[in-house]
Amino acid sequence: MSSMSRIYYSLLARLFTRMPGRARGQRGASALEYIVLAAALIIIIGVLATNTTVQDTLTGAFEGLFEDAAAGGGG
Repeated sequence: MSSMSRIYYSLLARLFTRMPGRARGQRGASALEYIVLAAALIIIIGVLATNTTVQDTLTGAFEGLFEDAAAGGGG
Protein backbone atom coordinates (compact mmCIF):
# COMPACT_ATOMS: atom_id res chain seq x y z
CA MET A 1 0.00 0.00 0.00
CA SER A 2 2.79 2.40 0.72
CA SER A 3 4.08 2.31 -2.86
CA MET A 4 0.58 3.11 -4.16
CA SER A 5 0.36 6.08 -1.83
CA ARG A 6 3.71 7.37 -3.02
CA ILE A 7 2.65 7.06 -6.65
CA TYR A 8 -0.64 8.79 -5.89
CA TYR A 9 1.04 11.67 -4.08
CA SER A 10 3.64 11.95 -6.81
CA LEU A 11 0.94 12.28 -9.46
CA LEU A 12 -0.92 14.88 -7.42
CA ALA A 13 2.26 16.88 -6.90
CA ARG A 14 2.99 16.87 -10.64
CA LEU A 15 -0.56 17.89 -11.48
CA PHE A 16 -0.64 20.81 -9.05
CA THR A 17 2.82 22.08 -9.98
CA ARG A 18 1.88 22.23 -13.65
CA MET A 19 -1.50 23.92 -13.22
CA PRO A 20 -0.21 27.51 -13.06
CA GLY A 21 1.55 27.01 -16.40
CA ARG A 22 -1.66 25.80 -17.97
CA ALA A 23 -3.55 28.81 -16.63
CA ARG A 24 -0.97 31.18 -18.12
CA GLY A 25 -1.29 29.43 -21.47
CA GLN A 26 -5.06 29.79 -21.33
CA ARG A 27 -4.78 33.51 -20.57
CA GLY A 28 -2.57 33.89 -23.62
CA ALA A 29 -5.13 32.09 -25.75
CA SER A 30 -7.91 34.35 -24.44
CA ALA A 31 -5.85 37.44 -25.19
CA LEU A 32 -5.28 36.20 -28.73
CA GLU A 33 -9.01 35.64 -29.18
CA TYR A 34 -9.74 39.21 -28.06
CA ILE A 35 -7.11 40.59 -30.44
CA VAL A 36 -8.64 38.68 -33.37
CA LEU A 37 -12.13 39.85 -32.39
CA ALA A 38 -10.98 43.48 -32.13
CA ALA A 39 -9.25 43.26 -35.53
CA ALA A 40 -12.41 41.83 -37.11
CA LEU A 41 -14.54 44.63 -35.62
CA ILE A 42 -12.11 47.28 -36.85
CA ILE A 43 -12.21 45.83 -40.37
CA ILE A 44 -16.02 45.65 -40.37
CA ILE A 45 -16.38 49.22 -39.08
CA GLY A 46 -13.83 50.41 -41.64
CA VAL A 47 -15.71 48.77 -44.50
CA LEU A 48 -19.03 50.14 -43.32
CA ALA A 49 -17.61 53.64 -42.88
CA THR A 50 -16.37 53.75 -46.47
CA ASN A 51 -19.50 52.24 -48.01
CA THR A 52 -21.71 55.05 -49.33
CA THR A 53 -24.83 52.87 -49.46
CA VAL A 54 -24.54 52.15 -45.74
CA GLN A 55 -23.84 55.81 -45.00
CA ASP A 56 -26.89 56.94 -46.97
CA THR A 57 -29.10 54.35 -45.26
CA LEU A 58 -27.95 55.36 -41.78
CA THR A 59 -28.30 59.07 -42.57
CA GLY A 60 -31.85 58.52 -43.82
CA ALA A 61 -32.78 56.42 -40.80
CA PHE A 62 -31.49 58.98 -38.30
CA GLU A 63 -33.06 61.90 -40.18
CA GLY A 64 -36.40 60.08 -40.10
CA LEU A 65 -35.96 59.32 -36.42
CA PHE A 66 -35.16 62.92 -35.51
CA GLU A 67 -37.95 64.33 -37.71
CA ASP A 68 -40.41 61.99 -36.04
CA ALA A 69 -39.14 62.98 -32.58
CA ALA A 70 -39.35 66.68 -33.45
CA ALA A 71 -42.94 66.24 -34.68
CA GLY A 72 -43.96 64.78 -31.35
CA GLY A 73 -43.39 61.11 -32.10
CA GLY A 74 -46.91 60.64 -33.35
CA GLY A 75 -46.02 57.04 -34.41
